[in-house]
Amino acid sequence: MKEEFDKNLVEKYPKIFANRNGDPKETLMCWGFECGDGWYPIINTLCSEIQSRIDWNNKNVDNGYGNYKEIKQVVAVQIKEKFGGLRFYYEGGDDHIHGMVRMAENWASTTCEICGNPGQTRHGFWIKTLCDEHEAERQERYKDRS
Repeated sequence: MKEEFDKNLVEKYPKIFANRNGDPKETLMCWGFECGDGWYPIINTLCSEIQSRIDWNNKNVDNGYGNYKEIKQVVAVQIKEKFGGLRFYYEGGDDHIHGMVRMAENWASTTCEICGNPGQTRHGFWIKTLCDEHEAERQERYKDRS
């Protein structure tokens, strides 16, 4: 992912990406976001929704409203592409946040990892989720290798 996208996510969601520049012995976030720029909007939207849920819920806990239970802060452990899909590994959260993450991962499975346009899972040297244009470019690059 582009450095500017990486920096933007870390600045907007410092609690989620608290370990972004952490020790490699403790977190895989030290390697950054291991996916293409096309998934930046998905990750950005996911993090916005996660942090909003935690902040809103925990504010209600602090104010003594209803039967709210504190939600442990989500901290990203690793974000990467694997087998053409987005993988968002984290600690903390609740069942609602788990559903958000699964939804974002499913959204990415139909989104080109390179440009963000509609895409599909493509097989070849590597399994990637790509739009028709980027799949054609990939086929052209690798046609002599097979």
